[in-house]
Amino acid sequence: MMEESKTLFDDIYAEIMEGVDFSAFDKFEALIKKNITRAVIKGEDNPGLVSVSFKCQQLLEGLTPFANSKGKEQAYEVGAQTLLTITNALQFELDEEEAFLLFHLRGLGKFRKREAELLKELKKLWESFPDYAMEDRDFSRALKNLMRDKFIQYRKGNIHLNPSFVIRYRV
Repeated sequence: MMEESKTLFDDIYAEIMEGVDFSAFDKFEALIKKNITRAVIKGEDNPGLVSVSFKCQQLLEGLTPFANSKGKEQAYEVGAQTLLTITNALQFELDEEEAFLLFHLRGLGKFRKREAELLKELKKLWESFPDYAMEDRDFSRALKNLMRDKFIQYRKGNIHLNPSFVIRYRV
């Protein structure tokens, strides 16, 4: 079991590291290994499952300096693509627009944001990044998908980044 778990993490880390191009490669690797770890859950006794702790909010906040290293004008694009690489390695199917949206939410901190306010904010940002623009109904659908995948908490019109969650894999 422990060996299967180690192989799973090695595969996840390797896939992420192959998909990025940063000059501070070792610091980025440390960020990934700090925020994607084995989850220790008391009472879990299923040898066929590996539980992974994904510290989403902390990882998104840590991505900022790496994304900015390619230039402020490209930070959003680099951040979204890096997040897409990470989520693909974790076997989530996100669209580029959803990754862009999540990367934008990184600066939210502990504050909640209303859907209408976030959409208004993003519409201004999409003028600079038209490839990531969404129609209003697609935006609402993207929020619901991110909520189902546990990336955000979305209740009563308020949006908040989920600080961390557990992903379970069958081995």
